[in-house]
Amino acid sequence: MNSLGPLLEQFSLPEISSVLKRTIFAALGIGVVAVIATLFASQPLFGLGVCIGLGLGLMNIRMITNQTARVTQLQPEKPVRALAAMTLARLGLTTVVVVILFVASKWLGFGTASGLCLFYLIFVGNIIGMMVRHKVPT
Repeated sequence: MNSLGPLLEQFSLPEISSVLKRTIFAALGIGVVAVIATLFASQPLFGLGVCIGLGLGLMNIRMITNQTARVTQLQPEKPVRALAAMTLARLGLTTVVVVILFVASKWLGFGTASGLCLFYLIFVGNIIGMMVRHKVPT
């Protein structure tokens, strides 16, 4: 985990921003396809869940950015502990949302979990693509 910081420092802020933009546009496309496909498969709640999961993934990335900026600005005595506490709260909230949706409807819950997985696959794929284009040493 300590090697992630120096790895990302090799990229400019506009490059990292473009990765997020590509991820958002891909997620929007997948969300539309999921809704249309699940309407034909008579499982519209799964498609709705995929869209919710994609939205949760985006919300999580935005919260990471905001929380990291806040910790950098406040400069607490133990920044790693502050980030760890915020991460625990953020992931706990995401988990609670998925579990509640699963209790409400198994298709909605499975769709939300699938949407989260898809979002992070897209995000990691975009980061790997950026690394390959820049020939970043691993």
